[in-house]
Amino acid sequence: MTNPIVLRKRKYGGAIRSVWPGDLVDSRGEDWLITFHDAALHHRQPPPAEPAAFAIHAVGLRHPLTVLHRFDPLGRFLGAQCDAALPATITGRTIDFVDLDLDVIVHPDGTHIVRDRDDFEARAIELGYPPHVRRAAWVGILHALRAVRRCQFPFDGSIEAVLGRVLAARGPL
Repeated sequence: MTNPIVLRKRKYGGAIRSVWPGDLVDSRGEDWLITFHDAALHHRQPPPAEPAAFAIHAVGLRHPLTVLHRFDPLGRFLGAQCDAALPATITGRTIDFVDLDLDVIVHPDGTHIVRDRDDFEARAIELGYPPHVRRAAWVGILHALRAVRRCQFPFDGSIEAVLGRVLAARGPL
């Protein structure tokens, strides 16, 4: 059974960066929503720069972070992008989060980098990020780095388990 949602990534100020239909497949209490996206069924606009057969978002409802995990057709981890973001909001079946430009990119071997510091600083000036928004971006990045380095959610195997359950529920290949 599907549980359709639309996940919208916005920029500070409201502009929509991407729209991605999917299914709400799990949650972690009131802290996280977990959405599933199948490239064959759920078409992101604009299309992702790095396509994957399956993607799972861990969307922070209380944390300034949203994490996209990408997987190949066999369920192998291709990498993750941790977006510093304001906590998501929900309106009906639409989940919105505000991307704050800073990212932690996690490679399949577990190595990771912080990306887009210059973009963050430029956009913070251009759009007038208030101090609490700047602080939230860095808190999100620190949360992501800690989660990756300590194998904490969403890097503790939970997302792979969700993918396994979703794919198993579809029945035999």
